[in-house]
Amino acid sequence: MKKIILIVLAISFQISFSQSEVKKYLKFDSFSNSTYEYEVGDGKSEHKRTFIKEIKKDGDIIFYIKDKMFRYYNKSTEIDSCNIKYLKIIKFSDLKTLNKEVNKVNPLYPYKVFPHLYLVEKINDSTILKYKVKWEYYIE
Repeated sequence: MKKIILIVLAISFQISFSQSEVKKYLKFDSFSNSTYEYEVGDGKSEHKRTFIKEIKKDGDIIFYIKDKMFRYYNKSTEIDSCNIKYLKIIKFSDLKTLNKEVNKVNPLYPYKVFPHLYLVEKINDSTILKYKVKWEYYIE
């Protein structure tokens, strides 16, 4: 009986651990001119670019996809440069779906829900860049 319990515990631990290691990929289109509308108060709204990339003095990069903020920490990971053919094997996630999961599990610390999150940016016709990012809580 003890062996069965230990086996069940070991299997459940392995399953839960492997789920936390799942990599999630989001597309970041820095060439896009698309905008979204957001409310600024008093019933007024403004338009803002959907994809914004800011490079900080320390080398960190802040990415915004609509009202969500992702940070690439220059000192913690390297940027992975890949051939465009790599896009064929990546399964991209939908930000809305990920956001629903974050809101259910831990809305203040989205990086804890998805610790292995990557933004993929196409920089030319033959190369993409993969950034391991931390999804941070952000209020504009």
